[in-house]
Amino acid sequence: MKQRLTGKKTLVCVGPGGVGKTTTAAALGVIGARSGLRTLVCTIDPAPRLADALGVPHLSATPTPIATETSSALGIPSPDLLHAMRVDPRIAFAHLVEEQVTDAALRARIFSNSLYHHVTTDLTGSQEYAATLSLFELRRDGAYDLIILDTPPTANALEFLETPKRLAAAIGSPALQWFARPDPSTSRFSLKRLGLGGAMIIRRAGKLMGSQFLDDLGEFLLDIREVLGGFLARAQDIEAVLKGPDVGFVLVMTPETASVNEALFFAERLRESGSPLCCYIANRTLAEPAPCTEPELRHQLGLLISGDQASSETLDVAATKLAALAGYLTQIAHAQKSELGRLASASPGVEITTVPLMPHDVSSIDSLRAIADRLESA
Repeated sequence: MKQRLTGKKTLVCVGPGGVGKTTTAAALGVIGARSGLRTLVCTIDPAPRLADALGVPHLSATPTPIATETSSALGIPSPDLLHAMRVDPRIAFAHLVEEQVTDAALRARIFSNSLYHHVTTDLTGSQEYAATLSLFELRRDGAYDLIILDTPPTANALEFLETPKRLAAAIGSPALQWFARPDPSTSRFSLKRLGLGGAMIIRRAGKLMGSQFLDDLGEFLLDIREVLGGFLARAQDIEAVLKGPDVGFVLVMTPETASVNEALFFAERLRESGSPLCCYIANRTLAEPAPCTEPELRHQLGLLISGDQASSETLDVAATKLAALAGYLTQIAHAQKSELGRLASASPGVEITTVPLMPHDVSSIDSLRAIADRLESA
């Protein structure tokens, strides 16, 4: 895995929700910091998983160094080598608006508009775009040798990759450009310019949502003209960054059929878009249990339980249940091995690193170190 970090300034952990992306991002951050790289791990997941794993009491939009004792426990030579932060979509969008709009009064109007709040926090894709905005800004600032981005939890990992393209297409659409033009006679938004059908739709929406909706819509469509060009340029810049040779996509998954199918689909889209796939990381893999018969299990149980604490019948029942459980785990291990083989066949030359299933949720420094050690030695 150290070789995979060589020459990379950014690693993007992608994959469906619930496969361990946040933990993987934290472990990769540990590896980077151990290598002497000034490393930043950032997440947009509101759940405190990254903070818990790294022992940081609270993650904010400002990068925070890990504690000295945490650094020592993780095998990092200096706490200043590893920082963590949580991307705040409101701050990410605000920074872009502030860059594009020099008029303080206009900035204040945009920030106070209810539609602006909706677009930047609740609209589908806003979290993904905020993550790319923060990534671009952090790379531009140049304070870190390695940035590791934990992408938002999503049912479709492609949303992160496609968000900049979607935004560019939406901003460049003739409909939005036409809506954003003011009435030449008033320099303000006018329903007259919409035509009979458009005006009727807007008026009906106003009746449903209140007159304030029309006011907010009008102001938003006019004021946003000032930042459309900047949003479009930034979306194009981000797309170029994500295709650069110093960026690597780490596809995190579990060795299950649905997860492997999605990983293969996403890998193909990465290839089509020209974005570099760095490696696969398969979490929660099971090792095949050692073959053991019921008599052998009964004998081992007898050695563990001294004296007359368990009857012969009790040992027989326990051995039977353990043998059935071992058989079930063997079936799962075989199925996982088959799926990883299918993944390897479909992705020749792409490294697949496996991480074993931990006996408990990864939320402690010790468990994070164990995963980092596993990835580092792979």
